[in-house]
Amino acid sequence: MNIALYPEYLKNNKTKIMKKFFLVTGILIATTMTATYAQYNIDDINVQEEKSINTNTLDEIQKEGREANQNAVSEFTENQFVSDFPNATNIRFENAGDFDEVYFKQNGRKTTAYYDLNNQLVGTIRNRSFFDLPLDAQMKIVDKYPNSTVVKVIQFKVNSDNESYIDNNMYLPLYGNSFEKISNYFVELKKDNKAIVLEVDLSGEVSFFTTIK
Repeated sequence: MNIALYPEYLKNNKTKIMKKFFLVTGILIATTMTATYAQYNIDDINVQEEKSINTNTLDEIQKEGREANQNAVSEFTENQFVSDFPNATNIRFENAGDFDEVYFKQNGRKTTAYYDLNNQLVGTIRNRSFFDLPLDAQMKIVDKYPNSTVVKVIQFKVNSDNESYIDNNMYLPLYGNSFEKISNYFVELKKDNKAIVLEVDLSGEVSFFTTIK
């Protein structure tokens, strides 16, 4: 259309244009109301779905958190350990089911501390030498197990203040065997292809503990 002729076109077709205007306006209003109503419904659905998703997610997070923490060392154990061994270095925490284990160095010596489910110190295991054993024990071992090689000597020192551990049936996973809840030495010996562990008490008594497979 020529722009110069637009005023004349507008005058001659005013009624027709107004009808179209009202018709289009009515359609737009109806469309807007329908879209708005639909949007409200969509928003309501989204809110409900979001609530459901958030609730499910929270449950899943809590469940995953419990499963993840099942193998984690308790924060209370960590705090108790820092209190028990303030000078420890090279610290590593692990969970062993019934116990939390802490591997560290104290005065340059490798040490393992065991904590029970109440976050209380059960005892410690430290590497020792054969000559740390009572003299009687050294002589008995040399006499009874000649030509054997001393592979390792460790000492378990029980925390006698932990009465719940002393009184119940829990035992440390030491060589897969239980032992009396007292401070003792354990000596690994090897001869040919056979390896055994001896238990040595602080008085020098020596007894067979287990075979290492």
